[in-house]
Amino acid sequence: MKKAGALLITLIFLSSLPLGATQTQEPRVIVEINPNLELFSVIYILAFNGSDPFIIAPKDYVQDVLTYFAPYKNHKAVEYMRKVLDTSYPLYYRDEAIMDLSSNLALLGYLPNETNPGELKLLAEFANESNFMKFYNAHRESYLESTSIVTPYLENIPELHRKFFGFTYQEYRVELSYSVRIHPHAVPNGKTAYCIGYALPGKYSKYKEPMFQQVITIFHEFTHPPVEDFLGENFKLFENKSYYLDEIRNQKPVTTPYDPLHFESFGRYFDEILTESLAEYFALKSGVPEDVIEFRSLQMSTELYPIQDFLREYEHCEETRKENETLFDYAPIMAEHMGKWATPENISEYFKMRTPITGGWAVDRIKYMGRVIIVYGTQNPDKSGTEYDRETAEKYKKDLEKFFILYYGSSPEIIVKADVNLTDDDLKENLILIGGPAANKITRELNDRLPITFVRDENGWSLKRNPGAFKDFHAFLVGNGDIREISLDSTIPRDGFIGTLQTIRNPWNEKNFIIVLAGLTRYGTRNISRNRPSEPSYIISGDNYTELGFYKQYSR
Repeated sequence: MKKAGALLITLIFLSSLPLGATQTQEPRVIVEINPNLELFSVIYILAFNGSDPFIIAPKDYVQDVLTYFAPYKNHKAVEYMRKVLDTSYPLYYRDEAIMDLSSNLALLGYLPNETNPGELKLLAEFANESNFMKFYNAHRESYLESTSIVTPYLENIPELHRKFFGFTYQEYRVELSYSVRIHPHAVPNGKTAYCIGYALPGKYSKYKEPMFQQVITIFHEFTHPPVEDFLGENFKLFENKSYYLDEIRNQKPVTTPYDPLHFESFGRYFDEILTESLAEYFALKSGVPEDVIEFRSLQMSTELYPIQDFLREYEHCEETRKENETLFDYAPIMAEHMGKWATPENISEYFKMRTPITGGWAVDRIKYMGRVIIVYGTQNPDKSGTEYDRETAEKYKKDLEKFFILYYGSSPEIIVKADVNLTDDDLKENLILIGGPAANKITRELNDRLPITFVRDENGWSLKRNPGAFKDFHAFLVGNGDIREISLDSTIPRDGFIGTLQTIRNPWNEKNFIIVLAGLTRYGTRNISRNRPSEPSYIISGDNYTELGFYKQYSR
């Protein structure tokens, strides 16, 4: 049933149906702020009085909701929402519950026009009694602004699916909430594929880089169903490649059990690799800039480490394909190539060659070993600087404990020590160094081996990239809602508040890691210490400058 009052932005493009089928309708891509999802979101905002981690709408929109629907803040639907998604429940539980409900809502017609059981009946009653569609229609312009920015990049979905899978859906529907974060996911339904998720949060809606990431995510979700069909037919060609999953489990023994959706079986892991790499390839073919694709593929390589080899496979597939050949026909060649990239005997070497060093990898190792030492410097001739760095170390310890408890339920042992008190055995542990070479003697000893080195001249200290000490070094400038790759020779600004978080293998024990948190001044060190270890290999951050980068570190 067509959704009553829905804001439809419809793009119609020529494409082909599976071989032998009769084309009765041109495939189309539809992007909308779904009225049922927004009805749910309005009730959710009321249930938690506009303050909740899942609420992403602009503040003025949230206030409009609270004002317009104020007479209905104690409606049975609001009370029900407050009960079933109580804030005492873990975030992952609430996330899954919202996702499950959204799958039902997105596939239905506008609720007041449907016969609804249970909680859906409560939502329909709320919509009728509050005249929800009056509110929805009053915000059409905002909805249009949030959806129209992505539509030009989605026009190729039917053609790309036809080319790679020999199949297109009759409709590709992108069903979004404007104001509540819904975990993006796909729901195939007959001749229609649904991508259900959320529009860009208000503060990001005019920025290119988040918009491009959303485009790739939409490609990702739409590509899951045909990839599952591909694997259903061809998995036997790949099933002896499960050592790829075994290696990521070996390298990240803490992270992988926490994510069974991606790491529970080789089938799931391989599904995710193919889906993400195809999504990036499709996005590149649809006009998403190469720099964005390069950044995303490097970021995703921390978990889906064969991803860049698969990107090259798709290019080869297109170059060699004959008319009407698809990825199904190319599957034996892909399986053969995958067996040559790595074998069970050299998979560890392959992993290190394909995976950037990251703070996330170091975090996994720290949790697995159950211990990390935070080392503050004592070399600053100004003793107040030493005390300042010690306080930074103590604060970072508390923040790190909270981080581990939030994500893993418990924290490893975190010890704070002065650089002069480290033993030879301590040096072999996982370490977090606080302070640059002028303050911390361990940082000074490592300086020439860091990806971002500290250089001193007549004007004082500055930062410089050190690509010669690493492999496959990439630097990206982030700003004004955009991201672009920059020259490794470009200047990093001098700024008293600038600092860097960078991760390397521990040269005294290469199984472990060293994370360096250091600025050009003690204030830069304190500023960068607000960041937790994350997926980039390094971060450089100041008042008006943000740089993210990736590199690989291995010996052959």
